[in-house]
Amino acid sequence: MQILILFISFLFLTNFAFADITYVVKRGDSIAKIAKNYGVSVKDIIKANNLKRPYIIRVGQKLKIPNKSRRIEKKFVYYTVKKGDSLSKIAKRFRTSIKKLIKINNLKKPYIIRPGQKLKVPVKKSYLVKRNLKKKSSKKKKNSQFVYKSSLLSKVPVYKYYRVRKGDSVLKIAKKFRVSPRMIIRENHLRKPYILRPGQKLKILTGYKDVLKLNRPVQFRFPLDGRIDPTVREKGYPGIFILSNPGKKVKAAETGIVKFAGKDEHFLKPYGNVVIIEHPKGYQTVYSNLDKIFVKPKQIVKRGDVIGTAGISGDWGKSGIYFEINKIYNRKIYQINPLEVLK
Repeated sequence: MQILILFISFLFLTNFAFADITYVVKRGDSIAKIAKNYGVSVKDIIKANNLKRPYIIRVGQKLKIPNKSRRIEKKFVYYTVKKGDSLSKIAKRFRTSIKKLIKINNLKKPYIIRPGQKLKVPVKKSYLVKRNLKKKSSKKKKNSQFVYKSSLLSKVPVYKYYRVRKGDSVLKIAKKFRVSPRMIIRENHLRKPYILRPGQKLKILTGYKDVLKLNRPVQFRFPLDGRIDPTVREKGYPGIFILSNPGKKVKAAETGIVKFAGKDEHFLKPYGNVVIIEHPKGYQTVYSNLDKIFVKPKQIVKRGDVIGTAGISGDWGKSGIYFEINKIYNRKIYQINPLEVLK
């Protein structure tokens, strides 16, 4: 008899738990709004109530809301305790209770947890799905950035040159520059017994740097659409001033790496906000008199990428940008007339 009563009560409780909810439509309600409030999908409500297009609901109408509680499956994740963690912090993070954490992990009073300890944490299926989606999206972003950077950059060796002094040896020079003796021998094609003579010039490989590479010739495009002010070059300036409305987008003239971005208070003081981009084969472009800057130093930009907006020059009393193209060779800067190379 007792077993029968327990079985009937179990059936009653399960039916009550999984029974559909009846909802009376109020003013301002929509299927989407009701679905959101009860944590179900719009399709579930339409299906449960046999609604037909255009799915209009009226005030006072009774709707069945399917109970989704039976579909929520609890699963577990393992969490490694970190310094400063507590049961309350972990419970809050995973949206569970301290009691559940204590029960699942068989923790005993005073419930002390230590860094490195692994805890079993109950989570809902929805949490696991969201976490997996985040992981996948972050991996895709990282991979795409890596491919983009690696396709444009190449490693180039950086050397220092050293004159051998009296008493020097390969081992002594290697220690001085914190490099291996093998590297000095290899880079300088030394042969046994590796004798060095005072005055001899040695090449020391100190590392590698990223250099931009292009599988095409360098071609500069106009960074801004506008009329060129002829008076600027007449005054002896090496660059050109492109007139335009304030706030107009300024684009990179060619693919390169941002060397400087900001307001220079020294050698470019009259130019205001400046962006300097370094390009392959020693070329450099200067964009000054900018209102806003959208790039940062060491950032890779492609030709046509927006780097800022045009501003109003206080010194020249004009709106637009001042633009220069330079060629760096043997640590010297050679200024080029932009009109001869821009397309």
